[in-house]
Amino acid sequence: MAMKLVFQGGEGPQYTLHDGSCSIGSALDNDIPLGQEGIEPLHCELLVGSHGVRLHVPAGVRVLVNDRPVDGLIALRENDVLGLAGVRIRLVDVGDQSPRALLGQASIERGELNATMVRPVIPKFALRAVSGSMFGRSLPLQASLTVGRAEEAGLRIPLDCISRQHARLTPAGNEVLVEDLGSANGTWINGKRITRASAAHGDEISFDKERFQLLVPGQPVVMPKRSRRVGSTRWPWLLAALLAGAALATWLIL
Repeated sequence: MAMKLVFQGGEGPQYTLHDGSCSIGSALDNDIPLGQEGIEPLHCELLVGSHGVRLHVPAGVRVLVNDRPVDGLIALRENDVLGLAGVRIRLVDVGDQSPRALLGQASIERGELNATMVRPVIPKFALRAVSGSMFGRSLPLQASLTVGRAEEAGLRIPLDCISRQHARLTPAGNEVLVEDLGSANGTWINGKRITRASAAHGDEISFDKERFQLLVPGQPVVMPKRSRRVGSTRWPWLLAALLAGAALATWLIL
């Protein structure tokens, strides 16, 4: 019996399972990438074969099945509901055309049985944290996003080195406009401090030392285009100048 996954809250489109594995997590190379807070880079994996559908939960990751925590490798049954950091996913038969399977429980509770089904929009860009406190997390970038320490920030980084309103990212065509909002410790693209500049797929955007890579879903993941910050090259030249000056002074004295 073929099975599919239905997001009960509408966080994603229905996903038909095929023989093999299906990974779910915040990393963009997962079969089902999720950007919600609390989702691990690899949150869980579904193994599909003659044995049916089995769930593999990595050590230390919290996953619920029918509101009960599970770990290791367990078998799943039709209509089981997975809970991943607040995201609820129901396992149903692909032939199930009931309102629960088509719309999800949240839509039923909102009385949307006669609503037109809208295909979820795949974000054009995503930010993947490559260092710091958010390492491994990915965040879809669909509209203008404010980065900062404030509670209302779209991307909140609760660190003292991050200003309350640190920067703003705005998708614009095939690029993202990055604006520093007068932050104390700066906004950087590929190691260069900016006030207003554009970033593209593969570029590294940093807010102080919190580094993110800008990615386009569906395109190959590339190494961040990171260069050394300007300040990091000063000390070798300064040291060389001091040594040269000392040598010249010694020669003049002699």
